[in-house]
Amino acid sequence: MCYSAMIQADYDKFCRQNGAIMSFEDFALNVWSAPDRHKKREQRRKMPKAVEDWFLRPQPDGLGQQIGAAIRDERAAEVAAWATDLAAQHERRALNEAKLEKKPTKTAAEEVRKANKKITQIERWIADAERVQQLPRDFRFFPQWWVPVLVMEEGRLVLKPMRYQLRKPGMPASSDWIEGRALPNGRKTPRRLSGTYNARRDNLERYWKDQFGRKHGVVLIDSFFENVSRHLAEGRELAPGEPDVGVEVKFTPEPREPMVIACIWDHWEGADEDPFDCFAFVTDDPPPEVAAAGHDRIPIRLPMSRMMPWLTPEQYTREQLHAMLDERPEAFYGHVIEREAA
Repeated sequence: MCYSAMIQADYDKFCRQNGAIMSFEDFALNVWSAPDRHKKREQRRKMPKAVEDWFLRPQPDGLGQQIGAAIRDERAAEVAAWATDLAAQHERRALNEAKLEKKPTKTAAEEVRKANKKITQIERWIADAERVQQLPRDFRFFPQWWVPVLVMEEGRLVLKPMRYQLRKPGMPASSDWIEGRALPNGRKTPRRLSGTYNARRDNLERYWKDQFGRKHGVVLIDSFFENVSRHLAEGRELAPGEPDVGVEVKFTPEPREPMVIACIWDHWEGADEDPFDCFAFVTDDPPPEVAAAGHDRIPIRLPMSRMMPWLTPEQYTREQLHAMLDERPEAFYGHVIEREAA
């Protein structure tokens, strides 16, 4: 499953070249609910830091300036809360280090370890919030994050924020998740996200029939990330007694250029949650080099010549739309192991 991707950095250049406009109204409504955009910390909708940073630059539109101000306020509130948490973790560590000096115990040692881990995490959060220079991780996004999606509205290309997981109209919020199954010991496996951030091509005419041919979009990405088995990513068999360890692998095309990923999207409304737009990558069987690295899907990449036709699906037959999905730019997808999977 395509669980994470790295968004293309130069949306400005792309929008200028293709005449796309930024929908500030949609960013305001989809990222912060009107009229109160200042949500509680745990309710804040997530976007890549690089997308938020875009609004921190001077904006020509008054609403764009308001979004930038709201982001600054949100970050300042987060940093203040993290600073309080950081002080508490330092106190926790000091208290248990004092206990260890008097009498070493596993409990105190574990508390010190946990405090150190939390301190490192919080310090990174604060540094990221205050950092101006962008890093590669600032461009990554995950399911249920909000990402700029290009769509066609009234004959113009528009950049709108959408959630990366498509919840079809009429579906409950619970459809985003697959509940854990019961184990023999009475416990349950953790619940996990359903796969509706990806729309399998072989399911476009069935489960996604109301979106395919009607609501199409594209997302620009540089790379995509998958969890695979280490031995498969390394192109070998498991050694005798070796555990099957998962790793995160980054796939990047050669030649290096922005990937225009085919998407479908829709608008969801419900009684217990703010309305939002949401999308899914269209995926298909992978090329040999991706399959050899242990993954069985790939987001479908469109050639630039097919972007506009894809975004105006009402002008084409289903057969023609499928032909567009077959016409993919030639590329070799190299991969590197980033880290062990969480």
